[in-house]
Amino acid sequence: MVKSSMPANAIEVTSLSKSFGPKLALNSVTFNVPKSKIFGFLGPNGAGKTTTIRSLMDFIRPTAGNIKILGHDAHTDSAELKNSIGYLSSDSQLYPNWTADDHIKFFENLKGVSPIRDQLIKRFDLDIHTRVKALSSGNKQKLAIILCFVGNPELIIMDEPTRGLDPLLQNELYSLLLEFVGQNKTVFLSSHNLSEVERICDSVVLIKDGSIVEEKTMNDIRDLKVHVITASSSHKINTSGLKHLPNLEIVSAVDNSISLKVRGDLNKVMAELVKNNLTDLSVNHLSLEDIFLEQYKDKQ
Repeated sequence: MVKSSMPANAIEVTSLSKSFGPKLALNSVTFNVPKSKIFGFLGPNGAGKTTTIRSLMDFIRPTAGNIKILGHDAHTDSAELKNSIGYLSSDSQLYPNWTADDHIKFFENLKGVSPIRDQLIKRFDLDIHTRVKALSSGNKQKLAIILCFVGNPELIIMDEPTRGLDPLLQNELYSLLLEFVGQNKTVFLSSHNLSEVERICDSVVLIKDGSIVEEKTMNDIRDLKVHVITASSSHKINTSGLKHLPNLEIVSAVDNSISLKVRGDLNKVMAELVKNNLTDLSVNHLSLEDIFLEQYKDKQ
């Protein structure tokens, strides 16, 4: 196992680019993953998430750029680093005629015995004696997750980890990852499921079309305080006073109803709205997914 020189970041990616023929899949991607945190790597399908992860794992070689993991070069120290990394692919390949127990023992021969092997099997309620070809997709995903923790890794890299898991098992995985980082270890979590990263991630990077769009802590994102206000009146709502207010977007104004998006302070907006004879009013926070969609729109 690689001995870390105690870098501040578990992963450092600098100016990473990858081309497949004429197609530029990654365009000068740069980000850092702090140690002892859960880091969310977000983006829609085809954004470049999996290409980045395969570059981190040295399964493919970047066209340009540098990657350091646990203080070591991801390419020149690749073989040693893999002993310190637990990896979950978005499409894990398992041997159909092996049992889960066969897979776990094989990984333990390569990476060392997992100190929480039996605990994980129990927590995920996995039948380890049935051949993989007879397992459901959810049970195959359970096995793939357990294999990530074989050998007591320092870093877990996961690509769409909750795929195929029911909500109860998703919660079990979230608890497991939080316990893992509580041991001063690190999780790199790639997903397009924004609700799951909202629950457990400390910071996030948003990638789109092979480029980093935004990098924020979860607190930064929540502090955007974007609200959706919907109001109805007994008459057509007067929008003249609203149109000049900062950080306000009128989403729709039809007949006696209006819908607004507001960033920051609501007081001036509410003062204008109550000048109308309101019959109904609702104020809600934008979800994290909607906030990211706002970020996409702003960056286009």
